[in-house]
This record gives sequence, structure tokens and C-alpha cells, in this order.
Amino acid sequence: MKDDQVNPAFSYIAANIDKMLVPTLLFFLYRKPSHGYELIQKINASPFCEVEVDPATIYRNLRRMEEDGLVVSKWQTGQAGPARRSYELSTEGEAALRYCVDLISHKVKVLQAFLEEYKNRG
Repeated sequence: MKDDQVNPAFSYIAANIDKMLVPTLLFFLYRKPSHGYELIQKINASPFCEVEVDPATIYRNLRRMEEDGLVVSKWQTGQAGPARRSYELSTEGEAALRYCVDLISHKVKVLQAFLEEYKNRG
């Protein structure tokens, strides 16, 4: 894996890859821009995260991702209800998602090698 990434967010992603929250947020935003509540619903319904994530955690990560340049946000006003912040993946966010895919792929290979070794020697 490359450790010489430019954006410091990549180090944060690598350190927390097992939790799958940031990769999942990036993936859902890659599919389509969304507001926070929609992301909370998608993440808690997805098979990618093993535990239900509280809204504060989602919004805290979205703020960090925006500070790191991985997402951009804007306020949207609807015909009904209050204004909502919509999040969209940036070009750097797309690079971060590719980085996540590389990390996950590497992790899968390592885990698969472990399981194969265990089966062969068990």
C-alpha cells in the first residue's frame, strides 16, 4: 500500500478502515449526493457497517471529510420543511474512495491467506 498520499485524511482512513464508516460514506456519496439524514438511514440499513451508527458520529465524520476536502456541502431549501445540508463527493473524495478500495482489497487478501493457511495446517 502506498503511504505517501498527499491528503492527511488518507492516514485517518487507513487507521480506521476496519470500521468501514468513511469508506461507506464515500461510497454512498459516490453513488449520489445526499443529505445527512439520508446517509444515516442508508448506513444503518447497509451490510457494510456491523453496528448501528448514531447521527452525531455520521455528522462528525462528514464535517471532518469536508475539512479534509473529500466532500463539499451546500444548503438546500425545499418546499416543505427546514433547509438541509447536501453532501457531494469531491475529486479528492473520489481518490479517497479508490484508496479505500485498495486498502480493503489488500485486507481481504491478507485475511484470505490467513484462512487458507489455517485450513491447510489445521
